[in-house]
Amino acid sequence: MRTRWTSLVLLVLAAASVALAGQDLLKDLGQPQDYRSRRVSSYDRSGGNRDSIAIEPGKTAVLAEIDGPGAIHHIWTTIAAEPFYGRKIVLRIYWDNERSPSVEAPIGDFFGVGHGLNRNFASLPIVCSSEGRARNAFWYMPFRKSCRITATNEGARAVDAFYYYIDYRELDDPAEGTPYFHAQYRQDFPPGKDDYLLLAAEGSGHYVGCNLSVLQRAMGWWGEGDDVFKVDGEVRPSLHGTGSEDYFSDAWGMREGQSLFYGCPLQEEDFQAGSKATVYRFHIPDPVPFKRSIEVTIEHGHADDRADFLSSVAYWYQTEPHRPFPRLARVEDRLPFAFEAPENFVLPKWEAAEPGAPGAFIDRAVGLRLSARRLMAGLASHYDRTGARLPFLRTDGAAEGEKAELRFPVAVRDRYALELYFLRSPAAGDVRILGGRGAAAAAEALGFLKGYAKDTALASVTIEGLLLEAGDNALTFEAAGKDPASAGRDLFFVGYALRPEARRFIREWNLVGPFHAADMDDLPTAYPPETETAPARSYKGKNGATVSWRTVRADDAGHVRLDDLIRPNEQAIVYAVAYVLSPDDRDAALLLGSDDGVRVWVNGGLVHTNPVYRAAGPDLDRVAVRLKKGWNKVLIKVLQGAGGWGYYARFADPDGALRYALKPE
Repeated sequence: MRTRWTSLVLLVLAAASVALAGQDLLKDLGQPQDYRSRRVSSYDRSGGNRDSIAIEPGKTAVLAEIDGPGAIHHIWTTIAAEPFYGRKIVLRIYWDNERSPSVEAPIGDFFGVGHGLNRNFASLPIVCSSEGRARNAFWYMPFRKSCRITATNEGARAVDAFYYYIDYRELDDPAEGTPYFHAQYRQDFPPGKDDYLLLAAEGSGHYVGCNLSVLQRAMGWWGEGDDVFKVDGEVRPSLHGTGSEDYFSDAWGMREGQSLFYGCPLQEEDFQAGSKATVYRFHIPDPVPFKRSIEVTIEHGHADDRADFLSSVAYWYQTEPHRPFPRLARVEDRLPFAFEAPENFVLPKWEAAEPGAPGAFIDRAVGLRLSARRLMAGLASHYDRTGARLPFLRTDGAAEGEKAELRFPVAVRDRYALELYFLRSPAAGDVRILGGRGAAAAAEALGFLKGYAKDTALASVTIEGLLLEAGDNALTFEAAGKDPASAGRDLFFVGYALRPEARRFIREWNLVGPFHAADMDDLPTAYPPETETAPARSYKGKNGATVSWRTVRADDAGHVRLDDLIRPNEQAIVYAVAYVLSPDDRDAALLLGSDDGVRVWVNGGLVHTNPVYRAAGPDLDRVAVRLKKGWNKVLIKVLQGAGGWGYYARFADPDGALRYALKPE
């Protein structure tokens, strides 16, 4: 009953705060609106549905150049890009032709969530939905002469799709002395000896809040740091708080929650090393004004007794010019514990093979087993694109020469590069990796890891050219000495990636299309190329246009990019034909990756259908087929459902016995 009444009181208080905050907004709706609404967006200028822009690595896209006077009142964006793009894409806004931006922050942090992660939350000025992928800012941003907004891709790969709206209003000149909106990203990795600096600004204006992201470097509660505001050069601060959780308007620690002016989109509540948090406090009902300057700081724990990694975005208004921002940290320094998993990475979900037995752990879903004399499970500080910390298994008090065995499954006989991931740590020893062929682990030395590090770090060892059989395979890890500074000889195993090493994609194809496909229900719709392959024939394709066979070539990665080759390239189907020469009758594995739905025939027989919406990538589908001795015809049908369009195709062929051609020779 008490819990129910507490929830009811909180609901009533929240509703009351929303009503109070909304009174002026709703009252203003009843007044004349003396401006013209305008928008700049990423809509497809050609009239199609490709309503986004791409940004190549290292390039800057100009999202908007707007002549004033005016005021931005809404920015929305959603992005498809590589992991942790929230810390890799930098948003900048320049007012009135200034050279130094007034807004500079990684785009995820600007929209309220740090660590390069996506999370939902709703406040008055910032709202994130669609699992954090839809980002909205409602800050009011007036300007007199001009506004220039840019996005810079500081990642390693292209931003495939950057969608955006920038909604603004045309106005008469703002009043003299109108303060302009500012936002600045800062970080302290690792922290210095002084309090963490949230904002140091010079000029006249008012501070309207911040978000703070924390990555713990030790166990325990990260808070208790007093917030301190020094206004206009004062020595004795105008505002001195009592602790981090208190400044962010919670109490007795932090837990995930949200409200109009304060909240916590992310808090891992075990408070171990590696735990992450993002909190926010917006001074919308209570901005902090300054005439000459303002300095806002917060302690690293009580009296700076902690060494957690802190990062933040401060939001404020001030007259120009503003104090130049310090140089933004490099991407790798902004993401010191973000783990970008390689292709086919396996991150085990370990459980004890037998309750209470410390010597063996398994992942039932994947079919893994790691066994040793004693093992312990833990969580690393490193985290994946979802924010989940990487689990690991460690030996417990390993002696010299002690062994641990990893058993892992392989789906397809092929030649692989095996990338093994470990933690290097103050208690780790050196590890010799002994190999196996098939189910039995042999004594062949395949690799070596120096395990000691003063500060825990992620490391990998790659073993190349491994011919692995379908079924169970094994490796042995042997304790093989240690650094004199290490506290032990233990192994810290995280996971592995198994990457086919000799991928021989089918590079040349006969292609015909496009044919019409309203949606995925049209994948089974049969067009003439399903029953005949006649290179001299033409057909009636999409929109009644004549389509003919032609030869195309995959790029160097094996990708046939249909959206670059075919027009129109939306709601369409294409057929592709190639031939494979086999030296004998054999069972084989055909490996496919399509964007989007796909059907496959081998020698006229349907062998695979997958009505899926996805991005193309190598080896997404595995199809067991029977190849006859001699030439075999492979027909692939790919449907464009949304976004991109393309495919990869190859046979697993570790011995290089197969040959491809455009027609039987």
